[in-house]
Amino acid sequence: MQPIIAVDTRELEDYSRRLGTLHRSAFPNAVRGTLNSAAFHVKKDTLLKSADKNFVNRQANFFKANSRVEKAQGWSVEGMTSRVGMVSLAGNNKAVDDLEQQEHGGTIKSRSFIPMKPARTGNSPNKNVRKNSRISGVNNLTIARNARGKNERQRFVKSVIHAGVGGHVLSERGIVWRVNSLARTKKNKMKLTPIHSFKKGRTVDVKATHFMQEAAIATAKKIPYFYKLEAERIFKRHLG
Repeated sequence: MQPIIAVDTRELEDYSRRLGTLHRSAFPNAVRGTLNSAAFHVKKDTLLKSADKNFVNRQANFFKANSRVEKAQGWSVEGMTSRVGMVSLAGNNKAVDDLEQQEHGGTIKSRSFIPMKPARTGNSPNKNVRKNSRISGVNNLTIARNARGKNERQRFVKSVIHAGVGGHVLSERGIVWRVNSLARTKKNKMKLTPIHSFKKGRTVDVKATHFMQEAAIATAKKIPYFYKLEAERIFKRHLG
């Protein structure tokens, strides 16, 4: 975010004039403080509200934990900026990387695996994927198409038995199944859970949400207020 302070009202012009009568650092300090207050207001307030409006928030602190402020620095008012945006603070985070496409609209690549309802807590599309259903935890995936058998069903059953309890099988219909138990008798059937749909090289087109722009515009309306607060703080420090 790069908000610009437009001192275009009589009241704000008066604050700027009074700051100009103090030390030469007074006005730059007020501008810097205003920009930083605006950036932190986006991070702590308007970004969270915009995210709640535009997204299904499966992780309560996702936007708060992965947003970061770069504070304005220096003394040159003309080149002074503050920034706030989404940055993965815990290594690679594909969800954070995908937000750029969700801000402006575009195509999200590498979506070969998409979690299904049974993979999520409470079978709800609004909840996180269970730890034991994350694709990152699927090792040695058994490919049913590679098994020997007269038909699809035989190949699938053989693959389930080969994978064993706790294993995973990719069916020929593009579903990743977790093996919960194996049949021992005719009455004791195999118990499986579908956790991901699969389509090699799949991409997903997303519409623009402009969630960051929306947050920045909402905060920009408060910039005159932040400027007044900074100016009053400086007056108090210099004039007592």
